[in-house]
Amino acid sequence: MAGALLLAGCAARLDPAETEAPKEIGFSAGSPLLRDDEPGTKGAYPAGTSFGVFAYKGTWSNNLTPGFMFNVEVAYDGTSYTYSPVRFWPAVTEKLNFWAYSPYSASPVLYKAGSNTTEFTSATKGIPDIQYTADGHTDFMVSSTVKNQTKDSNSGVVVMPFDHALSLVDVTVNKQDPTSKYTVKLKSVRFDGIYSTGILRSAGWADWSGPRGNLVIYADDPSDPSDDITLTTSAQALGSVIPLPQELTNAAARLHVEFTVSYAGILHERTTAREVLLSNVFEAASARWEKAGHYSLELTISPDDPIEFTVSWSDWGDVFNYQITS
Repeated sequence: MAGALLLAGCAARLDPAETEAPKEIGFSAGSPLLRDDEPGTKGAYPAGTSFGVFAYKGTWSNNLTPGFMFNVEVAYDGTSYTYSPVRFWPAVTEKLNFWAYSPYSASPVLYKAGSNTTEFTSATKGIPDIQYTADGHTDFMVSSTVKNQTKDSNSGVVVMPFDHALSLVDVTVNKQDPTSKYTVKLKSVRFDGIYSTGILRSAGWADWSGPRGNLVIYADDPSDPSDDITLTTSAQALGSVIPLPQELTNAAARLHVEFTVSYAGILHERTTAREVLLSNVFEAASARWEKAGHYSLELTISPDDPIEFTVSWSDWGDVFNYQITS
């Protein structure tokens, strides 16, 4: 009888369900990622970038809190995604839910959903609203919620479906009349009176704050003639900015263009600066920059007539996107 009891005890200790090694929670930003500016090509989440992860334990509902993981930095080195300390999947029947933003900040400004005064902590329910200050050149992305994942989902790797949260504006420029014997050299192009700080909520951007600033698209260096842009009748790319989505109806929001004009046989060079309300420039786009909107602005400059502009726009990327710095 004693021998039988001993064997039974050994069998219990060797049960695979009790001796299985814990499985590490893995992350990925998705691969391959799609680039809408080069159809058919594929990019990847850039090496040297990291994102912040929040994880909620239980079957998903807005009543869960991110106590399992709270703003954990996941870094990508071009090969693997790493974070510390490592977290492990709970029992196979238990579920986890994930939300993330990129790029990572050690101290993001987070609010309880629908508030701009109640701080979001690891004990706050639901997905946070996040305040962000755009620098005009770095993309900011957030993911949708990855719900009800288990240790067997996707081999234990959580794929974060990031999407662009800002706007992308490309600018090209040309001169108007190919028969006129004049030369136009560009000195500067910028957007003035632009908000850079706002709060991203589930319904979109709101509560813009802080001073209105300028977004420089092009500025020549007076000490370096080699960077002068002499306009032709073909569109020349000036560059891109990545602004905070916002209404452009305020009178402070303007397009500023400065250039010089010289005529054949005349030594004098005239400098001209012009400003146009951005509500007029982007009138066809409802005078606003939308979240994940990609806008293309073409400027046409002549010595005497007002600046002409053409705007087209589309969605910026597909569900999976890549982060860029212009």
